[in-house]
Amino acid sequence: MITLAVPIAGVLMVFSFLVVPAVIANLLTGDKRKLAVCSWWTGALASILGLWVSYTQDLPTGPLIVCMDGLLLLAAGAIKAVGGSAA
Repeated sequence: MITLAVPIAGVLMVFSFLVVPAVIANLLTGDKRKLAVCSWWTGALASILGLWVSYTQDLPTGPLIVCMDGLLLLAAGAIKAVGGSAA
């Protein structure tokens, strides 16, 4: 599936969808069941936010979804640095 998605969506977007939600979930929790749910939710949230900003501001969709993934990763890193621990 990945080899089919790269020509359509691009390397950066496919990489972002595969890796960033997993990294965010790993920062926020250590429980294996919560990892899957957290990564699904962060991937969906990044997609929804990117699509919404793209629609409202008339900007390209793919790069905005990648940027939202990056912003969510920065927010998760900040939460981890402030005091949230992986349990």
